[in-house]
Amino acid sequence: MRQITHLILLLFLFFEISACKNNENVKISESGKKEVVRSKFARNYPDFNPQEFHEMFQEHVQSDSILSLLYSNNDYKPLWINDTLNTTKVQSIIAILSNIDEHGIPENLFPTNSILSITDSIDSGVFSDNLDLLYVKMAELEEMTTKAAVKYTRGMTYGFLNPKKLFGKDDYSITILQADSTFNTQLYTDIIKDPIATMEKSQPTDEIYLKMQAAYKDYENKKDIKFDKIENKGDNIGYKIGDRSKNISAIAQRLLITGEYSADSTSSDSLHQVLDNELLAAINTFRKKHSYPEDNEIGSLTIEALNRPFEYYQNTIQANMERYRWKRAKKNEDKHIEVNIAAFKLIAVQTDSVPLIMRVCVGSIGNKTPTLQSDIAYMNLNPVWNVPTSIARKEISVAQKKDRTYLSRNNMKLYKDGKEVDASSIDWDKVNPSKFGYAIKQGSGYSNSLGRIKFMFNNSFSVYLHDTPNQKAFGRRNRAISHGCVRVQRPVDLAFFCTSPSSEMYKDQLLFSIDREPMSKEGKKLKKEDKLKKIGDIINPKVKISLFIDYQTIYTQPNEDDLYYADDVYGYDTIILEALKK
Repeated sequence: MRQITHLILLLFLFFEISACKNNENVKISESGKKEVVRSKFARNYPDFNPQEFHEMFQEHVQSDSILSLLYSNNDYKPLWINDTLNTTKVQSIIAILSNIDEHGIPENLFPTNSILSITDSIDSGVFSDNLDLLYVKMAELEEMTTKAAVKYTRGMTYGFLNPKKLFGKDDYSITILQADSTFNTQLYTDIIKDPIATMEKSQPTDEIYLKMQAAYKDYENKKDIKFDKIENKGDNIGYKIGDRSKNISAIAQRLLITGEYSADSTSSDSLHQVLDNELLAAINTFRKKHSYPEDNEIGSLTIEALNRPFEYYQNTIQANMERYRWKRAKKNEDKHIEVNIAAFKLIAVQTDSVPLIMRVCVGSIGNKTPTLQSDIAYMNLNPVWNVPTSIARKEISVAQKKDRTYLSRNNMKLYKDGKEVDASSIDWDKVNPSKFGYAIKQGSGYSNSLGRIKFMFNNSFSVYLHDTPNQKAFGRRNRAISHGCVRVQRPVDLAFFCTSPSSEMYKDQLLFSIDREPMSKEGKKLKKEDKLKKIGDIINPKVKISLFIDYQTIYTQPNEDDLYYADDVYGYDTIILEALKK
């Protein structure tokens, strides 16, 4: 009987011990009504003291000027750690930061790997024997993660780079919005409330930006696709309709990959070695997409563009997504002119009107056209060109030394202290161009370098939009050829845009004022009768016309869905990409 009693007692103790082991992960809630499973964190760190950590964290964060402002609004309570590490919340920000490449941002701009490493270390119980080190690592994780959330939200809202610091005020003179105290106050409030939602909400959702993201992903999927390099023999190459070559086949294969070309399955030329109308149309689609003039043959410059790797386009998109995050402080007026330096293009738009689009010539690499913002102040008909001193010394004085008729042939006159000087009275053999001390003015007329119309606006660079007698330049692919001003292809149409709404008679008078034929029957009749009047040389716009001269190597055109690419003629994309890497 005693043995049976001992056996029962042993069995009871065995089951009691087993029950204790099974229940060691069970914590009775304060209400005593239910049981809750203890977290993995609580099992790894049973002695963790939330209050002790909070006090330590508050003392630590108060020394950080940025974080102190944020956490002071939350009584210095951590965002990612309460009574335990909120791994779900931390994993959410890791997921967002891991996908930063979708926005053209290098992953190393954020400490994603460090956040993940510390989180995994804490979660796996690495610091279970060292509570002090655990607190240090948790504070480090909290600080690192919150700063990443702030940096991400600011960057997505206003850009990760400051273009004025990046390029300097001489190359970038557009005022952009930046995070101010009002924005920061709201940002800190939103991050305290829900940091993940705040970060997601900051991501740009504009149609152009989303198109760039989609294109970036498309090129990412294609970057490992190999295509035969097209042989380029420089200026000696030129394929025309009917020409046959393996190079033409390589061109067709390249355009098949990116979708400009869709070959006719019934064609007998299965290798696409003959340049036919269908393939030429695809090449012109490619050229239009890349801001090149359309043509009836294929030359060296087009082949050079076709040979670019897909990574080139990803880099272009990266730079322009960052540009797109720079938000202009100055708003467009109802009537607005936009000059894109990289695309050599001007677009003038007015609400509910057909946009005016034309080619432009811009400053050469040595005389860059600055990016700027302004408003059209007035138009000057039949302008006189006051030649800049640098041009007078480096170019005109040199030309006059070689050809004594240069000044007179180009309707130019010399001035000294405001008085005209006879050019023939100067011994040009003794003139030192670097010390040339005369002012030069070119009289108005068709030979004037400014053409017949000049569009003036306030700026600190002494640049303006103007007509030009050299219309052939607008047929060039690279139109970075001026001394910094912007030459416009259709100055009369731009003048009509600036003066509209205006009567047909006013347009006739404007044309007559620059020695062009009037358009209307009435205007032609009045001119014939010598009754058509000219208007003054200074025309003031009736309404405010905003102007931006900017630099974008990816852009859209009004009422079109496609993205267009432009060459990085000034190398500004490279500067942005290098800065992002750093």
